[in-house]
Amino acid sequence: MKKSLILSGLALVAALLYGAAALGEAGGADSSPPALSKTLRHISFAGGDGSSCEKAVVIRKAANQAQGVAAEKAWIAWKYPNAKMKGQAVSGAKNKTFDVLNIETVTGDSRTVCFDITDFFGQW
Repeated sequence: MKKSLILSGLALVAALLYGAAALGEAGGADSSPPALSKTLRHISFAGGDGSSCEKAVVIRKAANQAQGVAAEKAWIAWKYPNAKMKGQAVSGAKNKTFDVLNIETVTGDSRTVCFDITDFFGQW
């Protein structure tokens, strides 16, 4: 019991210091959408949690690739604060286009996040 209490306390301290990512949860308790700049507020997110392309985060209403990429960055910053980009690849399947990002969270965990970019890919 004492060990469990100590571990719970350490987890709480880590969450306070490093945000929800320290608990291994994306986005924490706040489920409000990511903060987008005034020029991007028309963009919305749908779909899944991005943990695979079957559960891709769908970016809607981006007028072009620049807006879509900015929305991806805002979503990553919202779900994984202070994460570092480690790699990126574009792929396609079933008439859809995906942007697959490899990130490192503040706790050092590697994550892959998949965005469905079909709506804006190739739009300049």
